[in-house]
Amino acid sequence: MKITLSGKTAHASQPETGLSPMAAISQLMPALTALSRGAPPATDFTLATVTHASLGEQAFGIAPGDAEIWVTLRTLIDDRMSDLCEKAEGLVVAAAREAGLQHAVSYHDIFFHCENAPEAVAHLEAALTAEKVPFDEGDLPMRASEDFGRLRSICPSAMFFLGAGEKHPALHNPDYDYPDDLTAIGARVFMSVIRQALG
Repeated sequence: MKITLSGKTAHASQPETGLSPMAAISQLMPALTALSRGAPPATDFTLATVTHASLGEQAFGIAPGDAEIWVTLRTLIDDRMSDLCEKAEGLVVAAAREAGLQHAVSYHDIFFHCENAPEAVAHLEAALTAEKVPFDEGDLPMRASEDFGRLRSICPSAMFFLGAGEKHPALHNPDYDYPDDLTAIGARVFMSVIRQALG
């Protein structure tokens, strides 16, 4: 969800002649994150995470007239997303109205929730066992967004992760480096699944 707030810039020596979104953006960031419910290890969750915010120009002489907030909205299942969006948009409308600002909301990178089909899980478990690859359910439910969720609309599917180890830098860390050895393990597992399906 991308939120834009628009007012009016002014000279920094006369901020009262403009309309700054500073108070609104300061109010919205904690209000949006307060929509979150169900922190780990809870098995259900609603999560709002502010990932980016900007206010005005990078100039000492200009009081800001616009602001932008990016926030990811997550729910365990798709059916709960509309309620979260409605609450988030309500916060935006109220903050903009109170400050006399124009506002706009747009949505980007929309994902469906991931739900493994039992028959696909059974194929994966058999393949992992056959290939002697240890496995467990890990940290479920998964809170990350993933385009894999679209597959379940066209066929039974299941997603699994090839763990790089607890001491390996996590994905999105600047020091993350994909361990190439995992490719061969994944290929073995997928070939085993294919053999089962064709056998």
